[in-house]
Amino acid sequence: MKTNLYLFPALCFIALLTSCKSGEQTLPVDKPDGPASVDRSTSCTMVQETGMFQTFYKPQQGFVGDPMSYYNVDDKKYYLFYLYENANRHPIYVTKTSDYATFEGFTEILPAGAAGSQDEWIGTGSFMKRGQTYYCFYTGHNGNLNPAEKVMVATSADLLNWTKQPTGTIQASVGYDQNNFRDPHVYWDESRGSYVMLVTTRKDGKGAIARYVSTDLNSWSIIDPLLATAAPAVGKHEIETDAEILECPDIFKMGSKWYLTFSRINRDEHRKTFYRIADSPDGPWRICRDADGHHETFDGLFLYAGKTATDGTTRYLSGWCSTGQTVNSNNELPWSGSLISHTLVQGPMGRLYPTIPAAINNKFNKELAFEKLNAVGNVSENNKTYSITAQSGARSYARFNRNTASVKMSLTIDASQSDHFGVSFGACDDPSELYSIAFDLTSSNRWGMPALFMNRETGLGGTAGKTEVNFTPLIVPANKVFDVKIVIEKSICVIYVNNNVAFTNRIYKMDQNPWTIYADQGTIKVNTMKVEKS
Repeated sequence: MKTNLYLFPALCFIALLTSCKSGEQTLPVDKPDGPASVDRSTSCTMVQETGMFQTFYKPQQGFVGDPMSYYNVDDKKYYLFYLYENANRHPIYVTKTSDYATFEGFTEILPAGAAGSQDEWIGTGSFMKRGQTYYCFYTGHNGNLNPAEKVMVATSADLLNWTKQPTGTIQASVGYDQNNFRDPHVYWDESRGSYVMLVTTRKDGKGAIARYVSTDLNSWSIIDPLLATAAPAVGKHEIETDAEILECPDIFKMGSKWYLTFSRINRDEHRKTFYRIADSPDGPWRICRDADGHHETFDGLFLYAGKTATDGTTRYLSGWCSTGQTVNSNNELPWSGSLISHTLVQGPMGRLYPTIPAAINNKFNKELAFEKLNAVGNVSENNKTYSITAQSGARSYARFNRNTASVKMSLTIDASQSDHFGVSFGACDDPSELYSIAFDLTSSNRWGMPALFMNRETGLGGTAGKTEVNFTPLIVPANKVFDVKIVIEKSICVIYVNNNVAFTNRIYKMDQNPWTIYADQGTIKVNTMKVEKS
């Protein structure tokens, strides 16, 4: 939950000028014969982004804030509740989905309170059913009151019509930060035979998750909190993290393991959604470590406030992708944007892997023609298979035609002879701005691990200055072969690699402009390439 006043991000678009980079092997711009022709132009296109997103859900006007998914067994649909950002103090709205690939409805279910009330602003919460009654536990925020935040409750008989219950309000207990007490998450704890509520707060100057128990969702008693500690966990209720505060907590069980997710609000480059693993909902909570090292996140900086929901078979993680590319004075990306959802798959050691939801993968099934427009450096092509070799430390690349619709691009990259390669977007005639998804298979970068980076570059050649915008750890298989799926809708680009890595980015110049595949070192071979629309 964001507790400050939110400003809509100003989206600035750079005027796109200039001609093709000298030295490129430019092919004729005439369209080939037959129905499979493509747009072979390389001029820069500026797109004013408007309207709904169909795959990465966003309402026609406004944006998606912290999602709170709830699976309804009666109609077998996920009710995707979220904080609606439209300069309106964040009422809770809902849309419904059965698969996280298509969505229906746009309905306010809980309005913000009157000016001066505790819930003048509404913050994140969770949904639970007991008997025939649904409960919404949410945050009431008013920075002019003391305390500024309380946990509040509303009830419903149908998930759509809700009544606030002021007598159910909970204030922070003594010892907790009275003004940071938000994001309630309620779950059923079989071991206790009770409901447990997690609440984001602070204790003794550290991030903490307060815990309360109840048998009826009405009367609550406090129990030991979960506390952040920068040192390796030494106590049952400690979480190994240096988080200033642990926002939007979620807790769930998969197989024999328990998982705790939270989003770390630190004003640094680790503002992401994290998770910890335990054998009990009481902990001890630990970072999941396996043969690939230690892993604690699901995505990069552009997936925030991630929480989960399941139908009993598949579990989805949903967060939001910011509308902006640069941080504000608090080192934060602009709050709210479009919905991003991954399927979570459990590995044999308990690690959770983000993968593309099956319905999104299957949604894009109409193959589109594509063409290599030109190449720089050592690039060979044989029946849509490409070999790209960097030359003397200089980038080689193949440039492909622009996509004018939402697409899924699928390709296999054999990087057995390369450690530095990637895909670039916005590769039109203006080389002064380019956005690259860079695969770095080494541990020599500043993060000390193989990683995916999104870089802003100042030239197609790859030798000009780079600015890192985003990163996430990368799992490198022994054969260094990568199955890559890239789902693009307007300015959102989500990359899935080998069904175990997800990487979400916002790239405005990507939309309806050419793109490249490149090698900065060694040789890569690209095959089984397809571009598909829905």
